[in-house]
Amino acid sequence: MRNILVIGGSSSIGDSIEKLFVENGDNVFSTYHSSLPKNANDRVTSINLDITSRDASSSLIEIFDKKGKVDALIILAGILPGKSIEEYSNDKIEEVINTNFTSHIHLIKTLTPYLNIDSNIIIMSSISGIRGSFDPVYAATKAALIGLVKSLALWNKDKYKINAVAPSLIEESSMFFGMSKKRRDFHKNNSPSKKLISKSQISKIIFNICESDSKYCNGEIIEINGGTSF
Repeated sequence: MRNILVIGGSSSIGDSIEKLFVENGDNVFSTYHSSLPKNANDRVTSINLDITSRDASSSLIEIFDKKGKVDALIILAGILPGKSIEEYSNDKIEEVINTNFTSHIHLIKTLTPYLNIDSNIIIMSSISGIRGSFDPVYAATKAALIGLVKSLALWNKDKYKINAVAPSLIEESSMFFGMSKKRRDFHKNNSPSKKLISKSQISKIIFNICESDSKYCNGEIIEINGGTSF
């Protein structure tokens, strides 16, 4: 029975990821910030956590001192303001960088001693980090995560495996619902598959990366975009 820690379990795909691990018999610990997810699973231990706080990891350390080490750390937390560079305030720039990137570094650094050997770290990046976006600050943080994953994979391969998934627009995600129908159709029509990935499909991909069959998957940026190359 594994210990699975999901950072940002209240995100769009958090509940579907947690469901897969619970059904597999794993212990799942999931963090949220402002409010519990609407579809909270009663078999998941929910933890209130502000990842931008430098003290964020202290409550996690207390839990895993008692529960044992972590077998998979899945970081889903992030924000997308959807602003052009001209629309950003300085404070908002700092908030996006801290939430989407800096907090990830602090979490991994603090939790490394609490990871089992051959554990998995999976970080949610984005296609925006590869090809750019209307929101340049968001895209920059997602690109920075790719550099972080590549670097940690080089120097920590004997401790854990780390990978990132970089999806395009996920159907029925918060980002999806925040877009106009015209913009949704743009993403769909510009995918060679003419489809958007579902929450359940991307959750299965993340789950499978944590399985033993994927033990040689390390330092990879797994693009999930239906074949889009631009």
